[in-house]
Amino acid sequence: MINYKVNAKVDLIDEMINPIISSLEENKADHKTLYQMNLVLEELLVNVANYAYAPNEGDVEICYEIKNKELEVVIIDKGKPFNPLEHSDPDLKAPVEDRKIGGLGIYLVKNLVDDIQYQRVENKNILKINKKF
Repeated sequence: MINYKVNAKVDLIDEMINPIISSLEENKADHKTLYQMNLVLEELLVNVANYAYAPNEGDVEICYEIKNKELEVVIIDKGKPFNPLEHSDPDLKAPVEDRKIGGLGIYLVKNLVDDIQYQRVENKNILKINKKF
């Protein structure tokens, strides 16, 4: 598994995502998978950058592996506890003006990956996603 740490800042999102996308390209992932994983990773990592440590700063640890046409990514931060799986999906049938703000990104993530798991261990948020391609 490849492992690296980056300061969890929005302006460093490309530094967080590019190694994974490059590895997917090297492993012949199709354009749809590349687009979906870029969207998923950006959503998850922007959330860490904006909310995990606010108003302070901290690092995000990213681990990933590609095996048998499947990507596994683990995102670890020591920020505030946040389990995205506990949040209910937005009501997509409600008129836009009646919908609550937020939640659409997590909904997209849950629907674009094959598996997503969360745990809080030793004051760390650990989010694991898997995507077959």
